[in-house]
Amino acid sequence: MRRAVVRHLLYGAVALVVVSVPTFLAFERIAEAHALDNAAEDGASIARRLLAPGVTEALIASQPDAIAAMDRRLGPRMSDGSLARVKIWKPDGVIIYSDEHALIGRNFSSDPDLSKLRPGGAPVSAISTLDEEENVFERGTDSLVEVYTLSSSHAGQDVVYEMYFPLVRVERERDQLLAKIAPVGVLALGALTLSQLPLAIGLARRVSSIRRSRTRLLAQTVKAVELERQRLAQDLHDDVIQDLSGAAVSLEALGRAGDGSDPTADRAAAILRRDIRLLRDIVANLFPVTPHEAGLDAAIRDLAAGLGEQGLRVELDLDEDTGVDPVTAGLIYRVAREAMVNVAKHAEAGVVDVELIITPYAVSLRVADDGRGLVTSGGTAVATRIAGHVGLDIVRETITEAGGSVVVEGRRPHGTVVRARLPR
Repeated sequence: MRRAVVRHLLYGAVALVVVSVPTFLAFERIAEAHALDNAAEDGASIARRLLAPGVTEALIASQPDAIAAMDRRLGPRMSDGSLARVKIWKPDGVIIYSDEHALIGRNFSSDPDLSKLRPGGAPVSAISTLDEEENVFERGTDSLVEVYTLSSSHAGQDVVYEMYFPLVRVERERDQLLAKIAPVGVLALGALTLSQLPLAIGLARRVSSIRRSRTRLLAQTVKAVELERQRLAQDLHDDVIQDLSGAAVSLEALGRAGDGSDPTADRAAAILRRDIRLLRDIVANLFPVTPHEAGLDAAIRDLAAGLGEQGLRVELDLDEDTGVDPVTAGLIYRVAREAMVNVAKHAEAGVVDVELIITPYAVSLRVADDGRGLVTSGGTAVATRIAGHVGLDIVRETITEAGGSVVVEGRRPHGTVVRARLPR
């Protein structure tokens, strides 16, 4: 449960970062748009209160005295840096006034910003790229915020007022607004993440309880299977094998009775002796040494020693069993046993690699050989070595039910690999 809660907190932190970044960028755009709207309102106010009274018939006619009078009106604003540039246009694109006198009388009818304005409409504001033809005297400076507004002049004519504000003003206002709203958004997202923590803890507890119940049920099932295997092995050993041994002895005695041996009786006795050996092998497999008696690594080492006695070279890389529960150890041991039995019987291998990895979260087993491996039929890999051998299939189903996995796959250039993993 602790791991589940930690994972929830980590995922929540990652989600918080992932969501916060685009949220912050959205807040930044909103704050910038708000600052531009404020700049537009300020521009409209300046145009109405400061510029419009100075736009007379004399200014429209470009008389020097009227131009000088407008310069004096704008002087304080221009000197304190609150305005960077002022232009007054006729709607047809002719500049009737600019603090840069060289622009007065020039025609810039192609300026796209003029087409956005409507009489009585809202002012237009934007961060200027200063790349229009009319910006020839602003190029080379920092970016500016331009505000356009269309309204009547003091002379009664419609004119366009264009004002340029320093960008730092908008940036400062944007940053101030962002500093107010961004922490609220981040705190809200963090509170949402934390509010889900009790639900995550409750869910983790229920999952943990279900897993413990499932583990107990699996342990009981495995124990019942082992007891049934022991009972079957005991019955075979005490009844069937003893009866067959008696029958073999009787047939041997019958074959020796009279003047000579009876070939039929001898063949029957030989068949019985072979079947008795097979049954003894079956009994040994039904009732093997369980890993919890000496530890999972020691039990797998004993299995490997059996392969070594059959002439195979076994290379081991086994983590020490430091408290693997009996159910997990028993299932992994059964995979190891079935895989090694298959290698001994079917693989025609020379070398077997066995790897056991034990972590706090899972137990993993890998058994690889260099034998015949998987054959290909019609382009499809087929595991011929374990065909008809149900032991590995049975333990595979049990491990899958326990939340683990068993995979059999080909090994290059030849051979087979059996991988098993079971969570702890």
